[in-house]
Amino acid sequence: MFCLILYSAIMTPPSKPMRVLVVDDDPMSRDLLSVLLQAEGYEVECAQSGEDAITQIHHSASAPGLVLADAQMSGLTGARLAGELRRICPPATLLLLMSGSRPPAHLIARFDGFLLKPFTMEQIAAALEAQSPPSGAPNSPARRERWTVVRGPAGRSPSNAKLISISASSAPRTLSVRRSRSQPQQPLSTETVLPVLDKEVYQQLAASMPEPQLRQLYALCLNDVRTRIASMRRLAKARDGEAFVREAHSIKGGCGMLGAAELHRMAAELEAKGLQATAVQGMQAVNSLDELTNACDRLERILGSRS
Repeated sequence: MFCLILYSAIMTPPSKPMRVLVVDDDPMSRDLLSVLLQAEGYEVECAQSGEDAITQIHHSASAPGLVLADAQMSGLTGARLAGELRRICPPATLLLLMSGSRPPAHLIARFDGFLLKPFTMEQIAAALEAQSPPSGAPNSPARRERWTVVRGPAGRSPSNAKLISISASSAPRTLSVRRSRSQPQQPLSTETVLPVLDKEVYQQLAASMPEPQLRQLYALCLNDVRTRIASMRRLAKARDGEAFVREAHSIKGGCGMLGAAELHRMAAELEAKGLQATAVQGMQAVNSLDELTNACDRLERILGSRS
């Protein structure tokens, strides 16, 4: 009997942390996702472009179990990137597209799912669990790897949390965000007052990492936002609307992941009207950037009071 137990233990391959490849051309987004994923127990690698991701996978001993690819990058991206990843990764690799704005349906269809920024680590865990074989079921050829699927820091779904719904068809999964019934979605007006910091997001992050690391994470975000604001002032003066919008989009994504609610909302507004603001109303854009700077100061004061 002892021999049978010992034999079974030897033959059962040990679980190992899920390897995640984050593909994003924005350094702040890469660093932020890397810290959040590592805090959850994932093994994380980063690529600054689609081409870089393909090169890394080619030179790696094994393919990642999950690829998170940003939808708005230069170079190899979108459907072409999905095709290359399908070609060199095993069927078990989950390909998720991510963006702060919803891309066209035909692009999402090339991936296994789509995550709208800001998304939670629980949503990633749910997507991985959806592709895992049932407990006790034999592994199919497409799922030979044995991974440890981790959950979020609190392991709970608050009543006002955003929940993930995953289609159960044989077609590629689409990850969508819906609200709990206890919190019906309402249109956001300009008069709506939002908090500077989402307390639930902050508490979940605080439960997943040491306090010094959390402070460093927010400091990294605020420094990045202020650097981008300085760049956006130059872009507004030069009437470069496209680059202005890209900077606002990056601010929106990073701040959303950290629960910086006010900065996230203001960046989203600048992204939506950025082309018009820089082309026709440059001074209005500059005034909005002053408000964005003030929002950085408010968040910094709130974070200082929590330390």
